[in-house]
Amino acid sequence: MKNYDGISGQDDYTRFLAREKYFSDHIVNNSRSMISIINRNYVYEKVNSAFCNAHKGVEGSIIGRSLAEVWGHDTFNNRIKQNIDKCFSGATVRYEATFTIPQAGKRFFEVIFRPFPSESGEIAHLLAETFDITDVKLTEKFASEKEEEFRRFETNLPIGFLRCTPDGGMIHANKAFLMIMDCEEENSICNANLRNFYAEKGLFDMHLDQLMDHKPKSFGRVPLKTCNDDDIVCRISAFMTTDESENPLFIDFSFEDSSRELLLENRLLQAQKLETIGALAGGIAHDFNNILATISGYSELLQNELPKTSASAENVSRILIAVSKARSLTNQILTFSMQMEQEKVSVNVYDVLKETIGFVKSAAPAHIKIRGNIRIKNAPVFADPTQLFRVFLNLMTNAIQSMEERTGIISATLALVKGKDVQKELNKDIVADEYALVTVRDTGKGMDPPLLRRIFEPFFTTREVGKGSGLGLSVVHGIVSEMGGEILVSSKINEGSVFYIYLPVSRGYSPLSVAAEKNRKILFVTGNKHESRILSLALESAGYEITLCSDPGRLNKIISDRKNRPDLIIYMIEAEQVSTDVLISVSTFRQIKIPCILITDSHQTVEEEKLLNSGIVNQHLIKPVSLREIINAIQVSINKNQ
Repeated sequence: MKNYDGISGQDDYTRFLAREKYFSDHIVNNSRSMISIINRNYVYEKVNSAFCNAHKGVEGSIIGRSLAEVWGHDTFNNRIKQNIDKCFSGATVRYEATFTIPQAGKRFFEVIFRPFPSESGEIAHLLAETFDITDVKLTEKFASEKEEEFRRFETNLPIGFLRCTPDGGMIHANKAFLMIMDCEEENSICNANLRNFYAEKGLFDMHLDQLMDHKPKSFGRVPLKTCNDDDIVCRISAFMTTDESENPLFIDFSFEDSSRELLLENRLLQAQKLETIGALAGGIAHDFNNILATISGYSELLQNELPKTSASAENVSRILIAVSKARSLTNQILTFSMQMEQEKVSVNVYDVLKETIGFVKSAAPAHIKIRGNIRIKNAPVFADPTQLFRVFLNLMTNAIQSMEERTGIISATLALVKGKDVQKELNKDIVADEYALVTVRDTGKGMDPPLLRRIFEPFFTTREVGKGSGLGLSVVHGIVSEMGGEILVSSKINEGSVFYIYLPVSRGYSPLSVAAEKNRKILFVTGNKHESRILSLALESAGYEITLCSDPGRLNKIISDRKNRPDLIIYMIEAEQVSTDVLISVSTFRQIKIPCILITDSHQTVEEEKLLNSGIVNQHLIKPVSLREIINAIQVSINKNQ
């Protein structure tokens, strides 16, 4: 009898085998994996409890059955048999597959076939161990889906993400970062260091030092250099990830392009600056206009009293010409400060732009070509045609001046765009339904950003002393703004500039026709200032019957007199005794519809706004008012009221 580790005798050996079988069966039956022994006929000779539970059976109902009967013929032939045959050839086989079992339906399994040779070395059986890895597979699938979801999120988010080594070496960047930094593809930055993208290299070192406390940091707006060495400003945030020992592993950066933010800030600062300068310039122009009104009024009276062929009449004419030029200058300042009302009518941008191009072509130097691409022939806007012509002419003249020493091209285009499509560019919450977009492009020397920020400031010019007043673009800005439009500009050094003029389209407006009408009774409600006296004398000389009034009681009496009721009322805001409320109440109480002309300063008070909104006023004139203007307003008001 053989000895087995000190065990001798038949009884002891039998007990040893029984104990070994007990421990073996106990381990096999308590295993969570399905364990079975299969013979060469593909028949189960032994299975454990886990196998029986999975197939809702007992050991006796499975032993003696073939694998094809237990798993199904298709499953056996397609997924099991070839692996069993490999195992019977002496190889250990491991593979993954999905099987359907009665207990749990379709599940994922890892299967291991191990050869089980006899004492003679013949492989008559194999040991099969099957592990349920469904939970692992579902976890892997979930993780994969989340990873793909994050990948899509990272790819489509407009914020740039960058992962770097602790010293700034670039590891991975998303699509937005590559676009912001103007890099072609991720491979182009794999060997680069983020430090090289900082405009100030020392600033990057400071940021790294701040990240060493392992807390998220926001560094604000940081000047950077793109892959093409262009300047850009980005908002940067970062966080350093460490291992369990707090050793740095990598740094994650986020980048937000601040170019548009800076552009809007500059536009806001520019608008505030223009508003301040405009208020100052408008006040000066207003006071100067009052002086011009006096000079013009007395000159017109004197001209009417002098023989037309006399030398004195010629001198007075020259005075009026000088007044007209001075008035034109003050009107430019008032237009810039948006305190000057433009004489608006329905005008086709196509006609004005075409006229401007033709005019500029005839005056442009030979080395500059003027091109017009105007396919849109119907773009009506509500504007002063003269002022609109001035806008286009000024932009094209500036373009010519930028190419005085080089050959170049000026191109002008016209297009219609939907307001909602350009809302972002205009930075407006409320936009017009449609805009006429005029683009004036040149190939001149261009402008750098500091210069670009100042071009709409009044009296700012890049030309030599005596060659430019600096009012051109500021007036253009004022005209376009007063029309409810926007003017934007982009420029690059040695490439040229592009001006974009957005004008709100206004369809269906037709101006009033004016028929001359004189010898009418006019009630002039005014104070006793010399300006109003001059105007009344000028109207009398033009053939009108003028009645001056500065008392509320007399006003009520005149309006109530049906026989001598005036044909028109002219109201000047200097009438201290007759307030706007008095005029409104008298007209409303008497229910008398008499046309009214309101003459005010360039800036309107609350009282004037109330009168304008009352429905009484037919015409509104801004000082200084010439005799021709007021006669024209009288004719329009009377004809409209008939």
